[in-house]
Amino acid sequence: MSPKSFLIIFFPALILVSCSGNSSTENKAASGAKTTSPDTKTESSDKDLTGTHGIFSYTVKGVHVVARNYVQQSNLFINEVTNDAANGVLKIEVTPESSSVFNFNISNSGTTTITNYNPSLGNFADKKSKKASYMEGKTYKQFYGDSVTVTITSINDNRVTGTFSGTFKADADDGGGTLSITDGSFNLPFGKS
Repeated sequence: MSPKSFLIIFFPALILVSCSGNSSTENKAASGAKTTSPDTKTESSDKDLTGTHGIFSYTVKGVHVVARNYVQQSNLFINEVTNDAANGVLKIEVTPESSSVFNFNISNSGTTTITNYNPSLGNFADKKSKKASYMEGKTYKQFYGDSVTVTITSINDNRVTGTFSGTFKADADDGGGTLSITDGSFNLPFGKS
């Protein structure tokens, strides 16, 4: 076989292999970025997070959302996670994918139940007031904790883990209606953005 014939056969084959390799890499990256289906293997390995990495997951309208703020995958923005030890209050405000926002003001230990929360000037300024709210990113509709339970499973100087679930209710001014959020969990570092 002449060198010219070899190049004519080899070069197109090299391009084909190269292109299929890129497509495979892109498909793997795209499938790794999904947040709408449970990934139990990855979620279980997230239990030992360190540093500024965090995870926040929940199920809403039948869709399981898993948001992380890793270097490899960043679809979780941690607005604020602070522990006011003097008042025994933990504040969690995160934005997981699609501009949705969760905001909790809860006890920094055990289980907190929030019922019929409705923001007012009185409880807005009260640092000890228990709060739970969820803003739906697609509609910007604001929902408030109607019957929400948040449990702290672990807390130390660097991070907090826990679970949450419940029913959130929108004001009549915002169209009313309720929203059920289940299977909520979080493993978050302390800090403010």
